[in-house]
Amino acid sequence: MAVRDRSATIGRSGIVQLHLSVAKQCTVEIRQPRDTLTLSRRKNGVNLDLIEDNPNFTGLKTAQTIPWGTIRALGPEGLQISYRVRTGRDVTLIPEFELEN
Repeated sequence: MAVRDRSATIGRSGIVQLHLSVAKQCTVEIRQPRDTLTLSRRKNGVNLDLIEDNPNFTGLKTAQTIPWGTIRALGPEGLQISYRVRTGRDVTLIPEFELEN
């Protein structure tokens, strides 16, 4: 349904919520800085897992977002990040920025 480029700053807790999805599949891909954050997924406030295979890309299936699911980033306080969110029919499940450094 949408492709959005966003930015965020890691707060004092070391965690920032990158996307909240309600009943729609979604993906988040870190554009900058690469390979420095840890992504995690939550369903209704319960941790699903930490992302280890590709630290720059993760997604939630529709079933994981009912009623809601979130994708968060963990990193050092004050770190500026830019990322891309895809939701609904625009989810490709393929990282776009894999070759960028």
